[in-house]
Amino acid sequence: MDNTTRCGSPAMRGAQYCYSHRLLQARRARKNAERTRQRWFESVPLQDAASVQRALRQVMTRLLSGTIGHKQAGQILYRLQTASANLRTSERELER
Repeated sequence: MDNTTRCGSPAMRGAQYCYSHRLLQARRARKNAERTRQRWFESVPLQDAASVQRALRQVMTRLLSGTIGHKQAGQILYRLQTASANLRTSERELER
């Protein structure tokens, strides 16, 4: 069904949608929540060694709790390693 055609099924009692559209809405909500959970790392500013350590602790906690997979954890840990190396390099340049 396209967006211009109205669903012919009646809404469920006490709900705004029919049964199938309510399932679809719940599925979309779960997907959006998962995307938000996966983007948590992108919003963490890595400005100093303490923030890198905090992010590392969050990655390990999420990995152990099962909210992120091994592949995603590996990708994030690689980014943290790169950020840590960049921070050391910039600190050395500031000391000169």
